[in-house]
Amino acid sequence: MSILDFKSDTDILFDPGYSASVARVSGNIEYMYSAFSAIPSLKQKKFQFSIIYPKFLKAINLNAAFYLGCMLWGVYLKSLEDKNIVNNPCLGADFDDEAFYEIDFLLDFVKTGLNRDVKYYLNKTYSANPLHIEILEKYREFLEENKGFVDVKKTSDIKIPKSLKTPNDNDLKEIHNTILEAVQNDDLEILFKVSDKIL
Repeated sequence: MSILDFKSDTDILFDPGYSASVARVSGNIEYMYSAFSAIPSLKQKKFQFSIIYPKFLKAINLNAAFYLGCMLWGVYLKSLEDKNIVNNPCLGADFDDEAFYEIDFLLDFVKTGLNRDVKYYLNKTYSANPLHIEILEKYREFLEENKGFVDVKKTSDIKIPKSLKTPNDNDLKEIHNTILEAVQNDDLEILFKVSDKIL
């Protein structure tokens, strides 16, 4: 279910429809890296790394777009009147440090891990996109502020970190339309064009 087919005056979806893209995003960097690490031969590793490096770059971009999308949707939801949030898979779960595992892994990978391996296996340099780092760091803050969304039942329950901008009405409309476009096209990277509305 997505915002394309969900209609209600009192309720709003926790996920606007990113889930189709999430299947391609969630955990795929760690999975690829684990499979790569299991290769015993250095020669094979160098060859395999040259193949998966472009996939790493694509996955990083998709992950950053997804986390940006979560913050954009959160900011948009917060702007609505006191609506019930439905289909929150985190609701009622326990909140602990495990909630940060995926984002911390990705931050470390983008900041240091990938460049280390690119230097070793390809004799090149990887420079992280500053926008990606900003998105990941601010999403971590967003996740922490909301305690993993385990208590988020209404739009008023969402907490927006002070480090994020408060968009005006025109910006909110543009954010909503861009989210709609991203969901319609199953292309989260469309969301980058409104990153400046909250970052």
